[in-house]
Amino acid sequence: MLQVGVYFFAVERFPDFADEQVKAARHFSKLFLCIAVAWWLRGSIRAAKYLLTVFLVGFLVSLALNSNTGEWLAAIAGRRANFGYTNAQHTAFFMGLVLIVGGSWLARCLQRPGRGVEWVAALSLTVLGLVGIAVTQTRSALLAMAIVMAGLLVVGLVSLFRRRHYKALSTKGVVVFIAVASVLTVLGYSLAPVLEKRFHASQATIQSLKTGGIADIGYTSVGIRLHTWVYALDRISERPLTGWGAESRKPLFDEGPFPDRVKQRFGHFHNSYLEILLAYGALGMLALVILTWMILKGTVRLLRPGQRYWGVGLLSAWAFFFIINAFESYLIFNSGMYFYIIVGGVGMSYYLFGEHNGKEVMSK
Repeated sequence: MLQVGVYFFAVERFPDFADEQVKAARHFSKLFLCIAVAWWLRGSIRAAKYLLTVFLVGFLVSLALNSNTGEWLAAIAGRRANFGYTNAQHTAFFMGLVLIVGGSWLARCLQRPGRGVEWVAALSLTVLGLVGIAVTQTRSALLAMAIVMAGLLVVGLVSLFRRRHYKALSTKGVVVFIAVASVLTVLGYSLAPVLEKRFHASQATIQSLKTGGIADIGYTSVGIRLHTWVYALDRISERPLTGWGAESRKPLFDEGPFPDRVKQRFGHFHNSYLEILLAYGALGMLALVILTWMILKGTVRLLRPGQRYWGVGLLSAWAFFFIINAFESYLIFNSGMYFYIIVGGVGMSYYLFGEHNGKEVMSK
């Protein structure tokens, strides 16, 4: 009903975008397909793992097809890379997910002795994710990953000492942990020069923000976001309840006080939360919040013995996703929608059906 109601307003306000309003409405509607995925999974741990494995392998195959050795070497040498995806931000998103998968798998291997192939696979994914997210030079993804890793470290240390798990640590486990941590630290340090220039590029914007107002900030990468966010908040305040319509962001952007080069290059506001509020207002955001709460509540059910690393990995992926969506409009692109539908479908299935270890997915 909300989409229908706001559609008629949007068509009257922006008649030139009438056809596109219907097409763009699918971005919001598709997020609710996670319920269909949940219905198919029916709480099956095995089926969920197969589905997420296919999701991961699909990205790795596409990465192998879209990139080559020369491109990787150039990226490691300092050239920003996106490997053929929408842009570097979207590549960083997928690389961050790879890093979380690899790190979660490594943590499980450290607690439970695994086969050599598991160690190789887990460490390879971790290294790929770490290098991949670094060469995209995406500051928001790096910030999000740093916050997630810091949070996991604190939670892990508290859990370790509260439950006295440290008594169960073997000498071999400690040695392996130190070795893996050393390798990743050296690798991270070696990649630091690649990231240094991106962080230096933000210093001028931050200094301008400290000494003056928003009008004094140039249209750099960070500056464009700040200018468009302030403008978006003004438009949201005009229609806070139901928003402007699914595709109204484009004409609203064109009406904004931005340079022509910015209007020609961008048509969105680099923030998924602002995009939802602009399109559907507080009512649309409330619907999405309720849906996400169900997904997270279902995912939390995995925080039990036997599935803890599985649950922590999924929750870490969600935390990473929530943070980076404050800096890029992932939810209106396929990358964000795929994540929400597939990973969200897994969490929703445990919310609706609980979780079990069945070998097949119930069809009835």
